[in-house]
Amino acid sequence: MSQTAQAPAGGGPPGGGSSKRAPRGAACLNCRRRKMRCDGARPVCGQCIRTNREVDCEYTDGPGPSPTQVLEEQIARLESRIRELEHPELVPPSVTLNPATAGALWTQSPAGTFAPLRSIGSASRSLLSRVITPDVMSAAIPAGPVPVLSEDPAVEPPQDLVRNLVNAFLPHSATLSFFLHIPRFMQAMQQPNVDQRRAQLSPALLNAVYLWGAHLSTSNALRAYEPIFQARVTNALSSALRESQYSVINLIQAEVLVANYFFSMSRFLEARYHCSAAVALALSCRLHKMRSSTDQGLGRAGARHGEQVREYSLPPPRDAIEEGERMRGFWVVYVMDKSWAVAMGSPSHFNGIAQSGSHVDTPWPLEMAQYEAGGFPPEYRNALTVYNFVTGGLAPPVGGRESQLTLRAKAATLFEKATILATEWSSANTDRNEFYGRFVALDGLIDRFIASLPPVERSASPDHALTSLVTHTLARAATIQLRSNFKDYDRMNDGKDFLAAQAAALALEHTNITSNNVDPILAAPSLPRPATYASVAASAIAGPSSARGPQRDAIRAMLDRVLAAMNRFRETSPLMGMLHDGFVSVQGAM
Repeated sequence: MSQTAQAPAGGGPPGGGSSKRAPRGAACLNCRRRKMRCDGARPVCGQCIRTNREVDCEYTDGPGPSPTQVLEEQIARLESRIRELEHPELVPPSVTLNPATAGALWTQSPAGTFAPLRSIGSASRSLLSRVITPDVMSAAIPAGPVPVLSEDPAVEPPQDLVRNLVNAFLPHSATLSFFLHIPRFMQAMQQPNVDQRRAQLSPALLNAVYLWGAHLSTSNALRAYEPIFQARVTNALSSALRESQYSVINLIQAEVLVANYFFSMSRFLEARYHCSAAVALALSCRLHKMRSSTDQGLGRAGARHGEQVREYSLPPPRDAIEEGERMRGFWVVYVMDKSWAVAMGSPSHFNGIAQSGSHVDTPWPLEMAQYEAGGFPPEYRNALTVYNFVTGGLAPPVGGRESQLTLRAKAATLFEKATILATEWSSANTDRNEFYGRFVALDGLIDRFIASLPPVERSASPDHALTSLVTHTLARAATIQLRSNFKDYDRMNDGKDFLAAQAAALALEHTNITSNNVDPILAAPSLPRPATYASVAASAIAGPSSARGPQRDAIRAMLDRVLAAMNRFRETSPLMGMLHDGFVSVQGAM
């Protein structure tokens, strides 16, 4: 916001000693609250300048809601959601069937509506606006009395139960973004002394692992504990920051696991809350400045003058493995924030630190095995990691190859960049030649990145295959999103979006998915496996009549493969099941 106030109508010094009072109802929100005389100057009134409250000066009579009004609306939605969670018997359910599409799609009450992403095609917008945030757990959880277990997260469950839950979690740890060193985690878990175990692993982290173990277990007896562990981990996280004896890295990992859980359950409001908490913790620890060649550690990036910001000063890592946990933890948070910000139609938190002049300097992450072998050389330093990538800078990867997490972070970056660029297009107001130059540059970067990806079928393990599938899908989604607003502009309507959707479907077909769980980002409403495919299908069918028959057959075959995969994971991801049913109706209309 500009610091320079304009002179109010009728003359007088800008923000100066004029005693002219703004007309009734024209005062800024800050002066109204403080019951101060306001001159109504825009963008910042004189009263707010004199009292050094420029950042609080805002008006409510603009074309859209003010930042304060937006926050108040978000708080109201959160309070409403909390009331539903605490007293479900007193609050009418926010989830109802849409009579017009009963049995196919769900609707959401206005209190829980998420704004659709502007850059996605019309088919995607209509579907995204009808995705729900359900209050109930998966129907597969057995009915009947819940086993007795304290909801106090500090109370240890029976050891047999812990063992079974951890064993159910571990095979899926990679797809759930578990970035901690598993041998060290298991060594701490197997401590015979409960106090020693709790000294190394926070209750928040333990209960997050137990929650996923219960959710993914094939045992109905274990799945019956899922609501209890959901309550336990929520309680643990709410008090975790007050308990300084636990590692902040533990808390970041717990927030990531819980965010992924709620995303998988399509409970987006809670998911974004925990995702934001993970980002805040990562930035407060300055994990984006690890091994920086430029950062001097002088406070958090983006903090305004005089703002009180709590920072967590981490001691130097004990060894390369601990440094690897921190680096990989940062990039896991980065990927989650970037990917779901696009899916939810909200800005990424990391865009804010870039706009403030601070950039991500932490090097692209290595595989954990490389950290076990020593990690980065002691003198290695880095700067402008993401900036150099998106501007085409080339940097040879340490160790000779890029890690799976590095490739996924780059794919998420390109996906967001393509989406943002597409939203900037306006056929009436855009300099077409300048915009086309940026379009070609980003399109070329995406093409080169896709060409550098190893094929999914050459993955060394099922876990790597699933991670590679997500990377390929995000990269192809970037190609699709980049063209999402240009169907009427021939220079950019080159058909690559449809080819990208076909390639993503083929990557899915060539992946032998043996797990009963996949990364929930693949079910996000704006990614190509559901809604973007539908958008491509709708635009393709609207093409030349001579091509409608073959195109329709190709689109049907593509959607058949995608829907079959979505249907397979509906038990562990309710979002998958709901989107599957919705897109079946789209396919039937083709």
